[in-house]
Amino acid sequence: MPASSAGLHRTENTRPPSCSGKIKSLGMDFGIWVEPEMVNVDSGLYRNHPEWALSIPGRIHSEGRNQRILDLTNPDVVDYLTEAMTGVFSSGDISYVKWDMNRIFSDAFSQYLPAERQGEVFHRYICGLYRLMGRLVESFPDILFEGCASGGCRSDLGILCYFPQIWASDNTDPLCRAAIQEGYSYGYPQSVVSAHVSASPNHQTLRATPLETRFGVAAFGLLGYELNLCDLRKEELDEVRNQIKWYKKWRDVLQFGDFYRGMEPAWLNSGNTSSRYPGATDAFPAEYSWTCVSADKSRAVGFTLQPLVRPNVQYHRFVARGLDPDKRYSFSNIPRKVDIRRFGDLINTQSPVHIRQDSLGHRVAAKFVKMDGEKEKYTSLSGAALMEAGVSLTGSYTGTGMNDQTRCYQDFDSRIFVMRETGGTEDESSGDVEKENV
Repeated sequence: MPASSAGLHRTENTRPPSCSGKIKSLGMDFGIWVEPEMVNVDSGLYRNHPEWALSIPGRIHSEGRNQRILDLTNPDVVDYLTEAMTGVFSSGDISYVKWDMNRIFSDAFSQYLPAERQGEVFHRYICGLYRLMGRLVESFPDILFEGCASGGCRSDLGILCYFPQIWASDNTDPLCRAAIQEGYSYGYPQSVVSAHVSASPNHQTLRATPLETRFGVAAFGLLGYELNLCDLRKEELDEVRNQIKWYKKWRDVLQFGDFYRGMEPAWLNSGNTSSRYPGATDAFPAEYSWTCVSADKSRAVGFTLQPLVRPNVQYHRFVARGLDPDKRYSFSNIPRKVDIRRFGDLINTQSPVHIRQDSLGHRVAAKFVKMDGEKEKYTSLSGAALMEAGVSLTGSYTGTGMNDQTRCYQDFDSRIFVMRETGGTEDESSGDVEKENV
């Protein structure tokens, strides 16, 4: 609901979601975005009940987003919103509601409470919100409510009784989101944190990042896409389809498995971190490393993200967490292709004719010529080996030589690894590890 529409809670004042049936017929669910706790002074609700808005009598109100906040300490306001939003949610076949709240609390004076009880406003406001949401959730048990407040500013454990998922942050840049989601992991399960693949360059930071990385970060939460699919190239649409297909196979692990952080971010350590984490800065760690493990420890998903490439650092190792040390697991990455445009004018070391970087010829060559990415495949590793020694990954490109036995692992690149329990046998010629170069 736009800020100018705050206070238009009645369905007769707003267009009902009459298109929900058509959307359902296309095999999709229908959802709406609401911000009912706000009111605009230029609305019928405010004109009829100015005392229902938080404001300090005799003072000029400090408005934000052309809005004021409805006084949820007042039972009459809670009753009104219950009735109004019941009408909205009954007006169509609604499966999802994003409940937003973008206004900071200022002028927090309730005309419902006496002066000596104004210190109770914040507490009683939240209690009123809980009563409101309790009624709506009970009336609409099939609607999924997602909580949002200027991003992730309303994620208290109490509200999770009514909002089983929360919008973690309006910042969808995958590098920022990696830090945000890792922070959430200290107190929240993956199953409540919404995470989206958004456009590149990112709308908040203007940072351009690979679609693979945007997906990898968002997959460790409640995956969604918020970008114009009509503007994507065919190759990107195919990649999105494959991502969704893969995620559906593994979302039980990613959403409900146990989440483990790998390398501790450099900024959380004291002392000289540069020797322990080469390339780490105050802004980013050298690498993010996560593992999600199923409850029975039979399946796991690993993830690494390199914020900034480090010169001449060719070798990387993935160390899993949370596996059963006595079980044996296969280990593999997701097959991938490498866009030759990532190498700039180095393409001319292989091309029989000169190709100018970023030219039409460069784009055409990239459309028809794809390089195979590295393939990591171990058929049998013990959980103990994966957690103690880790997996030595294919060497990264460091300035010379690139083929399918080399990783293109540059700025903002990431990888996803899958681990499955297997009967497995040890290869006597290679000790604990049998590796297939396929």
